[in-house]
Amino acid sequence: MTCRTFYLPLLLGCVVIACGNGSESSTTSTNGVSGAGGSAGSADASWRDQEAPGGAAGGPDAAVETSVSQDASDAPAEASFPPACSSPIDLDQPAPKLSLTGCVDPNDPTRFANVAVPYEVNSPLWSDSADKTRAFVLPAGKKIRVKDCALAPADCNGSADDGKWGFPTGTVMIKNFIFDGKFVETRLFIRANDTTWIGYGYEWNEAQTDATVVGFDRVSVMFDTGQRTVAWHYPSRMDCMTCHNEAAGSTLGPETAQMNRIVGGTNQIDRFQSLGLFEVGPAKPYKPALVTPYPGQLGAPPPSATLEQKARSYLHANCGFCHRPGGALATFDLRYDVPLKDTMTCDVAVTKSATGIDPLVTKLLSPGDLGRSAISIRMSQADPDLGRMPQIGSYAVDGDGVTVVNDWIRSLQACP
Repeated sequence: MTCRTFYLPLLLGCVVIACGNGSESSTTSTNGVSGAGGSAGSADASWRDQEAPGGAAGGPDAAVETSVSQDASDAPAEASFPPACSSPIDLDQPAPKLSLTGCVDPNDPTRFANVAVPYEVNSPLWSDSADKTRAFVLPAGKKIRVKDCALAPADCNGSADDGKWGFPTGTVMIKNFIFDGKFVETRLFIRANDTTWIGYGYEWNEAQTDATVVGFDRVSVMFDTGQRTVAWHYPSRMDCMTCHNEAAGSTLGPETAQMNRIVGGTNQIDRFQSLGLFEVGPAKPYKPALVTPYPGQLGAPPPSATLEQKARSYLHANCGFCHRPGGALATFDLRYDVPLKDTMTCDVAVTKSATGIDPLVTKLLSPGDLGRSAISIRMSQADPDLGRMPQIGSYAVDGDGVTVVNDWIRSLQACP
């Protein structure tokens, strides 16, 4: 078996390992993105000559050729680009500008391209308080596969994987990061082939006219939103697959419990069904929706939501893709549908030391005791070098998330 390792940027930055004879299991705003800085790639990059074979999801049937304004680092003005939003021919040579990717409107990169399908999730991943918009692009003729653990248990690591969505080769996931209405970063996460997911981050300029592909290393900037200056960290191209791992399904948000949501007066899964986006759609009634953990961009938890539902929803979205069977940190399981007694957290000793944690005393979760609960301690730590969780992709403590989880831990009187 032959393997290649790509060090490329993703939704969290990444290392993608593609093996030659293996196989991999694998938003509602209409705004897109822009930025400056980073590496634009060589002028003869292969993306220039790519033509999209037949468009995607109702997109154009032929490649479009356009002229582009040219900075010193830009590709030649006569370069063509794929309008269907697809993988570069050479994975090491992404489009140097977001406007050339085909994933946004080239005349207004702050809008998704027409081929993109916007979506929302119920329980968002914390991203240092940035607002986010999301969309995906399916290749022509390809559809989403929804896991049914009862019918195909071999596809699942337990019933908690039921309803996870698998995207076909050629899919592009798009996510925008926004402060005060201004775009800071756009990330494209692409299933390049059966064995490789790959991603690219684009850094917006403050004028919001375009975004430039970022380089291989982590970059920290102070970004002027017009109302304030915010610290932002562009992930390295080695950061991603720790979170976007195969066990998690590579994509993290799209699953029935996350997507079972009313958007614009319509359940968005019903909308996707009407668009013919599924091989076989989720069975009705849909899997119950994850509750939104606390008030924010995506609304607020329903009045009936319990402390456990809010806390477990938060931990599922922010921790459960690593802390799960087969995940990067599989010693315990924080997926929402796993009963607390089966998570291997309650009164279980920690296995790794960090600031504020005594392996002889601290448990992963100690009912009613925040000072002895590593989950609370590590969520409250701002410095990744001192044991912060999540350990990559975030540099600011989510105060609301910590409150939700702490309130739940305080409410527990004993392990089940």
